[in-house]
Amino acid sequence: MSTKTTFKRVALVTVAALGFSVIGAVPSFAGTKAAAIGFVKSISLAKTSATTSGITNEVVVTATDTYAASAADANDDRYAVYIGALISTPSNGNTTVTAANGTLVTCTTAACTQTASNNTMTIKQVATGVLAADATGTNLWKFTPAVAGTYVLRVWHDATGAATTGDGIYTVGETYQDLTITVGTAAGALPELGNAATTTASSAGDLVGLLVPSVGASIDEVSGRVGQMVGFAPHYFIKRNAGHGGASANTNTAKANLNYAVTNPAGTAVSVVTAKVAGVASTEQNVAGDAGTLTTTTTASITSTTSTKGSVVYFNPATAGTYTITVWHDADANDLVSAGEASATKTVVIAADGLPSITFTS
Repeated sequence: MSTKTTFKRVALVTVAALGFSVIGAVPSFAGTKAAAIGFVKSISLAKTSATTSGITNEVVVTATDTYAASAADANDDRYAVYIGALISTPSNGNTTVTAANGTLVTCTTAACTQTASNNTMTIKQVATGVLAADATGTNLWKFTPAVAGTYVLRVWHDATGAATTGDGIYTVGETYQDLTITVGTAAGALPELGNAATTTASSAGDLVGLLVPSVGASIDEVSGRVGQMVGFAPHYFIKRNAGHGGASANTNTAKANLNYAVTNPAGTAVSVVTAKVAGVASTEQNVAGDAGTLTTTTTASITSTTSTKGSVVYFNPATAGTYTITVWHDADANDLVSAGEASATKTVVIAADGLPSITFTS
């Protein structure tokens, strides 16, 4: 390393010790932090894996890095060290991020190199290499979510610490970018079946022409009395429109977003939960198909003979009377019953919870 670079580092330490801030919004290559050459101007992130994300499905994010001009330096190789980390995850969510090579930034005279290791990406500009102004390169950041919820990925230029490794910690002023990714259940990542009004003909062994013609609710735990939980499960049938003389893709590669709501005898909404004890609120489920493949002809459609059933959910009837369960296929994911979406209602009659009358006689 050059004596000049060493002196610049000492100067930075001295300034910081005197209480002045060191600007880090435009950090340089780590090997020449004090010089205004080769710094990373910006980082932009975009999810480039499947447009939907579900648990156990790997998420891939592409970072595009933009550099300032960096001339050849007879004394020093220069490095840009990037770190990727999930700075926010759901409870019990995966926190492991892995870096992978992307499109290497172009250096002239001598080529730059890229090295991925765990959650670190290192770009090396050798002493004789030249980096043009606004040159860009990409690197990939991958993680596999363990649970559904919201994940926030941060990628930053780790310009603090050792030239070749950084310090592994985000420091205020270092160039960075965050990306928020919402992860659904495994079924939530599957393509949605068409609504009941879908008329698209099937044409090959795929999911085209598959739809949800009807929905319903099965009562899995009968109550009948005030204070005793009622358990029900939403379900749906799958139809394949005519057009293709052969089998569809397996219906378990598609799903239906089933929404549901319960109202009491007064027409007021009643909370629905996932379990009788310590359950959490539930208003919808993404339910993967389980009808196997559906075979049509060029002129005849077909509908599954048994329904695809979701998980049992519960509500607690607080008063006597008639409760109404409404289930619908929320194909457009707007949480409303839209035109063309299958819907159905089911009623449950709850009796008053009377205590027995006991008379003592002598």
